[in-house]
Amino acid sequence: MLLTTAFVFHVLSGALWTGATLYVVYATLPRAADGTLGRPAFVDAAHRLLMITRWTGVVLPVTGAYMVWRLYTPLAALATTRRGWAVLAMLSLWGVMNGLVELGVLRMRREVDPEIGWGRYMAEGFPVDAVAGTGSVPGSARLASVGRPYLLASAGLAVLLLVDAALLAGGVPG
Repeated sequence: MLLTTAFVFHVLSGALWTGATLYVVYATLPRAADGTLGRPAFVDAAHRLLMITRWTGVVLPVTGAYMVWRLYTPLAALATTRRGWAVLAMLSLWGVMNGLVELGVLRMRREVDPEIGWGRYMAEGFPVDAVAGTGSVPGSARLASVGRPYLLASAGLAVLLLVDAALLAGGVPG
């Protein structure tokens, strides 16, 4: 029962995270880049993606580690089977994608507040309050151009993660 619960939380968290990433890249990034999406709305979308990234950054490793512990004993099976390689690929894609979202949003936040330190950024993220009432803050087009490379790369990795998950679900031969 616990393994099934871990699978459910893992799949739901992965779906939420990859879906949110793809939505921000497909629906909000182009509109922010051309100026049709206002700065507060774009900042809100980026902040929400960041919060989803962080929350799923807890759920995915915990549930994933439990599933590895239950399904890949001895651990050598991770390095000696195709399914194990797919799991290791998923772990690698997850780590890089997580880092890209964090760096992209941090770069956007530093456009608004160049002096923000890592600790304060980790505590606050990129709340809409950070841009409220300040006229000198860059517009959504500038913020989108700064975050674009990171967010596009994370969207590409999201697609690869979904392909990897489909291969695992479809039964990659051992």
